[in-house]
Amino acid sequence: MLRLALGLLRTRPHLFAGAATALLMSVAVITMFGSLIATAIGGRGGSRLGMIGGAFGEIAMLMALFTVTNTLSFSVRGQARDMALLRTSGATPAQIKRLIRCQVLWLTLFVSPPAWLLGSWGADRFLEGLATQDIVPAETTVVWSPWPPLIGTLATLLVGAGAAKIAARRIVRGRPSTVLAQTAEQGKTGWLRGIAGLLVIAGSVPLVVFTARQPADKSAQLALLGSLLFLVAVGLLGPVLARLSIVLLGLPFRLMGRRHRGDAGGALAADNLRGHAYRLSSAVVPIALLVGLSTTFASVSGTLQEVAPPGVYAESDVWLRGVELAMLAGFGAVATVNTLASLTTARRREYALLALTGATRRQLMRMLGTEATLTALAGVVLGVLVAAPMSMAFASAATGELLPTIAFRTYAPLVLGPVALTVLTILFTGVRATSEPAVTAVVAQ
Repeated sequence: MLRLALGLLRTRPHLFAGAATALLMSVAVITMFGSLIATAIGGRGGSRLGMIGGAFGEIAMLMALFTVTNTLSFSVRGQARDMALLRTSGATPAQIKRLIRCQVLWLTLFVSPPAWLLGSWGADRFLEGLATQDIVPAETTVVWSPWPPLIGTLATLLVGAGAAKIAARRIVRGRPSTVLAQTAEQGKTGWLRGIAGLLVIAGSVPLVVFTARQPADKSAQLALLGSLLFLVAVGLLGPVLARLSIVLLGLPFRLMGRRHRGDAGGALAADNLRGHAYRLSSAVVPIALLVGLSTTFASVSGTLQEVAPPGVYAESDVWLRGVELAMLAGFGAVATVNTLASLTTARRREYALLALTGATRRQLMRMLGTEATLTALAGVVLGVLVAAPMSMAFASAATGELLPTIAFRTYAPLVLGPVALTVLTILFTGVRATSEPAVTAVVAQ
């Protein structure tokens, strides 16, 4: 089974690029912040170093869980036809699950050595930055220990195995012939998923109230954790929220299509996205992740700069928030690019059928451009809505007012960045997906 898993990895490496990157980042950040905690335990850097390592490591593990789960699910889904063919040749569902777990094992083992080096290097650089900000003594050095790298690999492997198990359920359920006949686009919001999303929102309300009553320093950390909880709710309720956002945002495009006597460019894109809410939610959630976290950080940093007294503490705290944002933005960018590229590539047959019915490549790219714009806007809207409750709660705790202070000169790039990343990823992948002859693409699917 290990040999077969390795063979599949070598045959289709493009399917696993995003998952490998996410696994590498997961092992690296756990190694990095685990090394900082080990340094603090060893009596160096003071108690604040241990608190920083623990707080950053907690958030990094949550982000790693999200990103690894997201990227691995697409890698497994991309092999649905291959796994169905294996089942038709006699493979059992248990063997398919074991094969996928072996793939995760190989990927984790491959990326671990460079991730260990990256994590160790990151711990050194981060500690230097802490010393520059006078958070730790200047002579502090990282204490080497074998445990952070090993824990990083083991924790990432467990997360990856769990994500692969969840993703494999869809492949092994039902008959192989049914899986072969399915497109990559089927799926719907189940009632259990919807109830879970509503329960997460309901559970987040007390956290919002609690955050508003805490001191500013504690409230800032709670604001980020609360935004992550609201992002979980968006992920669970994604198809419903995505369809609603496209109905509203796509209205101008549909009106424009009527005005130009049925010009289907924008109208087709809007209706297409609304009709494929499951696919749309998979694309929107990573964008909402990027925008939501960016908005929360911008709110916390801007408000802190306004209310905190001038001095080293305020500057160092803002610096820490910036480092945390950069780390989480890296995870969010990997999830966004992998999701958008996978979804766009999976629609090769759809593009080919449109081409065979008379659509030109220019028209296809116009449609993709409009879809990319609507997808990005939907992600921005949901991201801002995700950040709003906790940002307002933090503002209430820090200033007594509901509206946080945001430096728009700093905030604008944080929003425009995900939008540009979305549009460029979809268009670049779309150019490659439509370059294949239409007949070949239809037959290949």
